[in-house]
Amino acid sequence: AMTLKSSDNPPVCFPENLFSNQTAPDPEKRWWVARTKTRQEKALAWSLKGLGIDYFLPLVPRPQKSKGRMRTSIVPLFNGYLFFKGTEEQRMDALKTSRIAQVLKVEGQEQIATELSSLAIAAEEQSHLELCDFVKRGQRVEIISGPFTGMSGIVKTRRHKKRVALNVEAIHQAVVVEIDINQAKPL
Repeated sequence: AMTLKSSDNPPVCFPENLFSNQTAPDPEKRWWVARTKTRQEKALAWSLKGLGIDYFLPLVPRPQKSKGRMRTSIVPLFNGYLFFKGTEEQRMDALKTSRIAQVLKVEGQEQIATELSSLAIAAEEQSHLELCDFVKRGQRVEIISGPFTGMSGIVKTRRHKKRVALNVEAIHQAVVVEIDINQAKPL
């Protein structure tokens, strides 16, 4: 059976250090949300990498049945979305790839940068990231220990394990991460 090698998947972040404490941010560059054409997320990521445009495309393994056999596909966490960071000129270059249906302008630049960087850490730590409904209200907490230290989110359930939703406001979607009850403090 033909299986997709992981090398066929684009890097999740380009450049690799996209979210590490970079030097002073480039005031010309801003985050944009690309609403991709159907099943074009990875191809768009490869195109942007080729153009030298910073992007973030969280990918997750998804078991899928194909011809009666289970195999794991690597799929975009947010179906139809890719986040990229660039100048107005780079936005135009991205559109010229013909892989984008629409580019959404993001008003809260600081907020999206924080949310995406939290998401990048979460994706690295928990490969089985799950989507959840965007959470409008609830107990906001800050995570104070473990790999997600410093992130804030909204508590989803209150059993022995806490699930904390990380919202991505720009696309009105969220993912949940699991933490121990003592790893968070109310905000």
